[in-house]
Amino acid sequence: MAEEAQAPRGLEAFDEVKRAIVVAAHPDDMETLMGGTLLLLRQRGVEFVEIICTSGDIGSNETHWTHETLAAARLAEADAAAKLLGVERVEIMGHHDGELEPTLALRAEIARYYRVSQADTLFTFDPGGWLLNHPDHRTVGRAALDALIPSTMRLYHPEQLVDGVERARIKQIFLWTAAQPDVVIDVGPVYEAKFSACLAHASQFPDPARLDWMTRMDGERGQRLGVTYAEAFQALKTF
Repeated sequence: MAEEAQAPRGLEAFDEVKRAIVVAAHPDDMETLMGGTLLLLRQRGVEFVEIICTSGDIGSNETHWTHETLAAARLAEADAAAKLLGVERVEIMGHHDGELEPTLALRAEIARYYRVSQADTLFTFDPGGWLLNHPDHRTVGRAALDALIPSTMRLYHPEQLVDGVERARIKQIFLWTAAQPDVVIDVGPVYEAKFSACLAHASQFPDPARLDWMTRMDGERGQRLGVTYAEAFQALKTF
């Protein structure tokens, strides 16, 4: 007889999370893909650091923007949204939007943030997941995962291990956009706050209707769980 599919876990999947690092490609990825879960974890006292790999400098087709003005606006929007969510720190690497590649240099940059933050948990893209419309998403997911093991090794970029910085300690990973998520979180109680944080990205969502894709996605997940809105992740553990 075939085994029954195991029901997805809820917030108990995060019971061991104390300090998390989010590695995103663009300034609005975190808010749209895990803003509700982040708010619920902040209520538990979990600390968050957000790393954004690009400046988002091609993220609008409106003619009044230049690369420079859009990048500046998106940095300010990321800071505003992070404050609404209670994120401790936002770091933007500043790579050009749409031009990321999974290079050794990018891997080392991300590894340094793992070490400096001393996070126990990583949130990022599933590089093989369903949301494949943007190459930066695939690149960030791959580079973030590829950085995990080297960041724990003493001889990997030892110049990073100065002034009290230690080897990375990440033990858990939660992936966005996974094809087969096994953690599904009811975010209905905090959805208004999630939506407000998303709207802080005014260059991307000048009208609430521009977030219809997100509410539809979260609503479909919620329907399968029997709630209004839900966010989903695939959970992994390191050695």
